[in-house]
Amino acid sequence: MFTDEAQEAVTVESRWRKTPEFCDAVCQTVEVRRAEASVQIRRSAEISTQTELSDRRDLSVADRSIEPSVDFPRLARFLRQVEPMVIKELRKNIQSHAFDGFDVNWVDQPQTVSCLYTLHYPEACERLLHVTGVSWNATGSVIACSYGRLQDGDWSTEKSYVCTWNLDRRGLNPNRPNVVIYVSSAVMSLAFHPTEPPLIAGGLYNGEVLVWNCSKTDDPLIARSGISEDTHREPVYQVQWNQSLSRSNRINLLSASTDGKILIWAMDGKGQLVLQDGFALVVQQMPRNVKLKASSLCNVIRC
Repeated sequence: MFTDEAQEAVTVESRWRKTPEFCDAVCQTVEVRRAEASVQIRRSAEISTQTELSDRRDLSVADRSIEPSVDFPRLARFLRQVEPMVIKELRKNIQSHAFDGFDVNWVDQPQTVSCLYTLHYPEACERLLHVTGVSWNATGSVIACSYGRLQDGDWSTEKSYVCTWNLDRRGLNPNRPNVVIYVSSAVMSLAFHPTEPPLIAGGLYNGEVLVWNCSKTDDPLIARSGISEDTHREPVYQVQWNQSLSRSNRINLLSASTDGKILIWAMDGKGQLVLQDGFALVVQQMPRNVKLKASSLCNVIRC
């Protein structure tokens, strides 16, 4: 009933599509004209000047017998006027010890670093304590260091010291600090106040933050943070004074600990450090490539 048949292909020409036509065309811009010209200065002139010869040009050299004219009465009045000030400065220089032991050396010194002092506290050396912090005061003449222990062990009952040396004081003894502050816990960091030379802050192993006044010999401790739920619970490895953003005349104290807290303190004038603000760093937020390494320090200071 049904059969397969193959018929010839049928082509139907399009009524709207036409075969594209191609043709070649050439175009060219208008001819560009070029010209060369040279210029040169036509006139040149040279001018030279010279001072006139003076008949007195060699008078000061040739004839030294002529004395210069001096107003002696006027000179005497000037000397009498400045005499009190000169005598006052000379007396101050006699009483000053600013240049004691200073020898003038007109030879250029080599650009090398030399050790001037080796400072240490004998009791700290006998106990094999390490220098955990060094700080200069605002005047640049007093250096302080804190002693602690960086080895493993129970540091909660480890007593330590904060020592200061005044390098400008006469008769400096590198083995005897000018001020020794006894601390009940290991001091891990310290920093002098930027504007108050006798104030120094320290961070302890037990998490406390203290402020001492080195000018008070009886009881130098003037403020402390105490220990609570909001304070540090681990060693305070960094303390730093910083300008307050709210009050231009207030300088706050910042402390950082291994518990991940960065706390901001202010002294209330009643022997307490009041917590102003704080930040917490979560361990999970720290990069994996961050590694904490403990480095051993010696028990002397070289400067």
